[in-house]
Amino acid sequence: MASDKNRRASFRIYDEVNLFYKKIDEKLATEPNPLFENISDTEKASLDSAQLLPNPKESLPGFSTQDSQYKENAAFNVNISASGIAFTSEEALQEGDYLLIKMLLLSGMAVIMAYCKVIYCKNSNLYENQYPYLVGVHFTNMKNADRELLTAYVDKKRLQKNWVRGLLLAAAVTAIVAPDVVFGLLFSVLHFLFEHLLELSHLTFEFIESVLDHLIEHLFHTDLHQTQVIVFYVLLSVILYGVYTVGKRVPSFYKRCKNSLMVYISWKKSSLLYYWQEQSLGNKIKLALIGVAVISSYVLFGM
Repeated sequence: MASDKNRRASFRIYDEVNLFYKKIDEKLATEPNPLFENISDTEKASLDSAQLLPNPKESLPGFSTQDSQYKENAAFNVNISASGIAFTSEEALQEGDYLLIKMLLLSGMAVIMAYCKVIYCKNSNLYENQYPYLVGVHFTNMKNADRELLTAYVDKKRLQKNWVRGLLLAAAVTAIVAPDVVFGLLFSVLHFLFEHLLELSHLTFEFIESVLDHLIEHLFHTDLHQTQVIVFYVLLSVILYGVYTVGKRVPSFYKRCKNSLMVYISWKKSSLLYYWQEQSLGNKIKLALIGVAVISSYVLFGM
């Protein structure tokens, strides 16, 4: 069935990965035992030492962009599980192609290798200019140690995500059930923090000003008026420099946040659309009815 062959049974997470792949022969990918021994000793050494380097693709021959055997994808979020991975690609791969993949999990600094089969390749709305295709592959062969490492890694991420989602769900349910209590408490906390932060800032400023007064008066033997003028301009210079430094970083910080948000939204949109397309007509009707029932219940009884 078309929908069944694309369905990844294992739990999926979104993570940042450096990914390298090359096409291989079907016989190599489907042998009972992974023949990673065919990889050169130079590449093995590079992969082993990659776990110790913060940015291996800039430091190692095995991760060089000049490597003619491997296609490289930059570090960005992929959709990965213990049984497969979805990633964006600059070249169109064919369904049924076999790949050898090298993955560097950036958050865990672990290198994993696997033989894979391409399940689908379709147009992507992520990184459209550089990576116009979205590719989904299924792991056909992997060392037991790598499979255990990947499974443990995914399970750890899954537990973290479950905790976060549980807290967000609890907060959302609480806000829906008792919005006046939640927003009243939130306003009180924000007012408390703002008031005490303002007081702390004032005390810090007064302390710095007092220290500068005594220091300048002691070093330059100035009178009260001269001391206050010097301190004023010193503090003004420091504040202006701080505003300038922060202002320089705001545009790049905004751009990074915007790009990260757009990538996350695009992945979520693709994931939801993919999930919806996999469902049968009956399941789609059930999901639609459940959504209508939840919204109607909230409108009738919750508001």
